[in-house]
Amino acid sequence: MSDDYRNTKYCPELTDIAARKLRVKQSVLEEFPQAKDMYRYISQNNLRYKPLFVEAYNGKCSYCGVPLSIIGLKQLEIDHFIPKNSSRFTNKSDAGHVENLVLACFDCNRSKSDLELADEDLHKVNPDGPDICKSFYRDDDYYIRISEDFTDDEAVKTFYRQLRLGSQTHRLDYLLVSMRGLRDKLKDNPAAYIQLNEAIELMQQKRR
Repeated sequence: MSDDYRNTKYCPELTDIAARKLRVKQSVLEEFPQAKDMYRYISQNNLRYKPLFVEAYNGKCSYCGVPLSIIGLKQLEIDHFIPKNSSRFTNKSDAGHVENLVLACFDCNRSKSDLELADEDLHKVNPDGPDICKSFYRDDDYYIRISEDFTDDEAVKTFYRQLRLGSQTHRLDYLLVSMRGLRDKLKDNPAAYIQLNEAIELMQQKRR
């Protein structure tokens, strides 16, 4: 199982996220040189920047790992990691700098809402950094769990509960991604491919 709880063994590793996001910002500035609040441009479904941002995250929610292939583009949203109404920002547009924007599915984004953690706790759950994968892991039953070192950490527990990371839905999504990956490996075995594809269809109906 991957060290990144958001990935199955069939998922590509997310690397160079800061550089990838910077390239999206540069694409916005090429067309809108005076742009400061990147959220205004990247969050729009009818502009080309959102797909670029989604691609920067390998098409997956940065919190739970559900992919574009399961939920669709409109269900993937742009989240202010530090809420836009935080006192850390002079105004809401300051919160829209690309470093503060992350890709989140509808469920994670709405559940997280305006949750704000102290400065010393942010790195523990920042989806762009390595420490979030130390705070959470995927257990043998495919649920997202809090790592042993953080079971008494109030900030990590609050984040986990508010985003409902341990939900059955996140488990089901992980199973679906795993099954799809295995199915793609079985293209040379038509009988197994068809059987697994039927199981995937049933699971997708259950999710809906």
